[in-house]
Amino acid sequence: MLKAKVKISKVNNLTEARYFAAMGADYLGFCCNPGTERFCAPTKIKEIISWVEGPQFVMEFDGWQSEEEIRQLLALDMVQAVHFGAFATYKVDFGVPVFKDFILENLNEEDFNAVDFPVIRSEKQFKQMTEEEIAMLRHYLSIKTTHIDIDLTKEDLKMMLDTLPYFGIILRGGDEEKTGVKSFEELDEIFEILEG
Repeated sequence: MLKAKVKISKVNNLTEARYFAAMGADYLGFCCNPGTERFCAPTKIKEIISWVEGPQFVMEFDGWQSEEEIRQLLALDMVQAVHFGAFATYKVDFGVPVFKDFILENLNEEDFNAVDFPVIRSEKQFKQMTEEEIAMLRHYLSIKTTHIDIDLTKEDLKMMLDTLPYFGIILRGGDEEKTGVKSFEELDEIFEILEG
């Protein structure tokens, strides 16, 4: 079992989906924002998840889509949760658990409490955070299991595991060099630490 919950964001090929599933990731997320670099069409999501077992699957939306568009995609019954960006303002229940991004510097506890799986984002690496920011992280992590989305190095991850209460992390894959070929060296090191 990994030392932190792991959600993978913006999966768009089977190679990385299978890798992350094998490494014990809890959630695989698929970008459902048409026109963006890592967009994954519903047909491709369906194809990928048919080959993968273990993780739960998540549709990711930046927050500009209409409620109707989101409901139509959820009606395809392929995923167990949704993940909304920091600017999403939906006030409705979509019938599945919700991940939602919050910017560390602008975090409001009331908003945070209304979400199943809060995701705290920051442009800073953990080693660059002030004592005050780390204290804020500790506080929010003590309220509920929260995922942290930062530029994660293996050194940062070691510090976080030593410093913070239980948390989740957001990791991202990348494009294949060619179909079925991809290097996972950096991610291997991250998972090695998580397996500890």
